[in-house]
Amino acid sequence: MEKTYYSVSQVNQYIKDIFDNIEPLRNITIRGEISNCRGRNKSGHIYFSLKDDNCIISAVIFKFDTLKLTFEPKNGDDVIVTGSISSYPPSGTYQIIIKEAQLFGKGEILLRKEMLKQKLFNEGLFDESHKKKLPLYPNKIAIITGKNSAAAKDFEFNILRRYPLCEIVNYYSLVQGNEAPEDLIKNLLKAEESNPDLIIIGRGGGSSDDLSAFDDEKLVRALYDCKIPTISAVGHEINLSLCDLVCDLHVSTPTGAAEAAVPDIKQIEEDLEQDNNYLKSIIMRKISDAEKEINRLSSSKYFSQASLIFDSYEQKVNELDNTITIKLKHLIDSLDLKLNSLTNELALANPTNILNKGYSIAFNEEGRVIKTVKGINENDSIKLKVADGFIKSKVLEVNKNGK
Repeated sequence: MEKTYYSVSQVNQYIKDIFDNIEPLRNITIRGEISNCRGRNKSGHIYFSLKDDNCIISAVIFKFDTLKLTFEPKNGDDVIVTGSISSYPPSGTYQIIIKEAQLFGKGEILLRKEMLKQKLFNEGLFDESHKKKLPLYPNKIAIITGKNSAAAKDFEFNILRRYPLCEIVNYYSLVQGNEAPEDLIKNLLKAEESNPDLIIIGRGGGSSDDLSAFDDEKLVRALYDCKIPTISAVGHEINLSLCDLVCDLHVSTPTGAAEAAVPDIKQIEEDLEQDNNYLKSIIMRKISDAEKEINRLSSSKYFSQASLIFDSYEQKVNELDNTITIKLKHLIDSLDLKLNSLTNELALANPTNILNKGYSIAFNEEGRVIKTVKGINENDSIKLKVADGFIKSKVLEVNKNGK
């Protein structure tokens, strides 16, 4: 039998595909001690190892993700990191590609957040299928943010600058501290009851502790249950909150929220002007085409002779009208003659006319006309109809021999 061989590259790539397709390894949080760290290389990446008492794993933070670090990693640091496990085919090694890292202590908060995030993810609270479509032209927007904050001013200024037709209703809330989540939920419910077209919840940037209210499980679930489309604008992109994940859309700044929430009225006016010019051009082209068609028809021999054709048909109509009138008169006269003839014949056949000449009609006792002497006996009562009435008589004699 022929034996199949695999290249080293094929095997290493196959192993990488396995790592990349195991769901728990695509977003995993690990606690460990940093070792073998030599700082940032020329490309800005940081390579090191994470170890505990028994094992070690390679780790890397690529340059873009190092921008989110709040500390500079060094050997001996006790850290909690979140990222994905992947294989590096050229060397056949595997490592964790770190997206977020915190010193332990602060890392504990990150760990709890990641565990809650995974729990809510598994329940489907972040599913795209649950996201509601934002209205194109909202008439009323509810904003939940801190009172007298820069974020509140940014929200209102940028929304009205872009779309002054919109009504803004502010629901001022605590946005940090232990009591903030409950206050945010209370204002969210108030906002939903006012039935706006859109709800924006957010604040300006801050530390992880400042933004922790927006990682509260009850608040996340309240946003998930909200029937109104929502936009989350909490901090900046590097501080992605759980509220950002559950809302129908999340943006980095209040200005970004305004741009996502409402259209730019200047752009609308420009679009309408373009549409207006386009419609005008279509109408003018239609008018021009119609004028050309009218000119073409007016120059045709049929159009120039239209009056002659009309006169010809009018004459034919008049002739037909005269012919119909004459034939109809002849038909009526003929019917009158026939009616008179039938009337005369009917008059002649009328038995009452005979009575006027001195004749009479005899009826027996049952009222039947007597046509013969048969059935008539002496002393029978009979009735005679004459021209002006009836005569009741009694039969004195019946001559059945005709004498």
